[in-house]
Amino acid sequence: ANLISFRSLPEDSSIANVLSSLGDNSLWLIGEWLAANLLPNGTWVGSLSEIESNKGYWLTVNEDTDFSVTSESLSDINMGYNLHSGANLISYPSGEDTPIGPAIPDTEGFNGIIGEGEAASVVNGGWVGSLTYFEPNKGYWFKVEEDMDDFQYQYDSNDGLSRGFVSHLQLVKNYNQSTEQAFYFIEEIEDIEEGDIVTAYCNNELVGSREWIGSYTDIPAMGVDGSEFTHNYCEIGSIPTFKVEKTDGEVFELDGDISAWESNGLFMVSSLGIKQVLPEQYSLSNAYPNPFNPTTTINFAIPTDSKVSIAVYNLQGREVVSLANGNYDAGYHNVIWNADTHSSGVYFVKMIAGEFISTQKL
Repeated sequence: ANLISFRSLPEDSSIANVLSSLGDNSLWLIGEWLAANLLPNGTWVGSLSEIESNKGYWLTVNEDTDFSVTSESLSDINMGYNLHSGANLISYPSGEDTPIGPAIPDTEGFNGIIGEGEAASVVNGGWVGSLTYFEPNKGYWFKVEEDMDDFQYQYDSNDGLSRGFVSHLQLVKNYNQSTEQAFYFIEEIEDIEEGDIVTAYCNNELVGSREWIGSYTDIPAMGVDGSEFTHNYCEIGSIPTFKVEKTDGEVFELDGDISAWESNGLFMVSSLGIKQVLPEQYSLSNAYPNPFNPTTTINFAIPTDSKVSIAVYNLQGREVVSLANGNYDAGYHNVIWNADTHSSGVYFVKMIAGEFISTQKL
């Protein structure tokens, strides 16, 4: 799925004519509330029949290909757009990259802007996110709070950014692009470092990833759009799972207050923490140190909330001390035995949790 717009259109702007060079490589073309599908016989059908220069479109193709449209005229870069409250799928008419800040210096009334696998949102009157510039021949979803008449992009030649030095964020794209997408702007993640990769999953399928570049990094989450490329992706009401892959390859699952997925959603997440991974079974780990004098630490794990009893016995089988006797939450725990009041020698520590029983020598 490619989110595009057309700076140049021939006099015959029908889908069949404009997309003719793609042949049967086309699958469908989707606009805002309109769509067209290419039948096996080469006929386009659907509510979308004509392509307009002020609109954006999702063009889905079977294989990577070069695609161009030839025309004797270009769109007016100063054209106006009448935006309605909600999401508007529009074009970008300029032939040059334009940083999003100078292009839309007044953020009043904007919720955010969504591109193909990238997005920007408004925080404290400024733009944040991976979408840092508008690109020729791309389409964009503009999300606004109320109707805006005659919106125009601004092209400030004195914006202080040379066209050759516009910073393009390198996107991590190891998932399939969907026409249905949402973005989670995360302000803070526990123990995160720049260069770490944040990934999103739905139904155990990778649906988005992004390199962490600081507060309000936006993590994409692709949704089911009916194509074979997005099977098992997010659906309305899904809660994505987020993970962090550290630069050393270690992976942690994240936990926090995460909004339910919806198409074209822009969600703010204040913070995510590292989720404690629960043990799969009961266990009593080897005490450390052992031998010891006079203290040792005894670690144990329980996969579910359980009543746990841990006691130390002497060689005669008499209990000399109880280290644990109560309810514990699922997870990893430890107790410390200070044996300075007991004579040197051999002892046994015994753990009982439900039907689990384990003993080791100290």
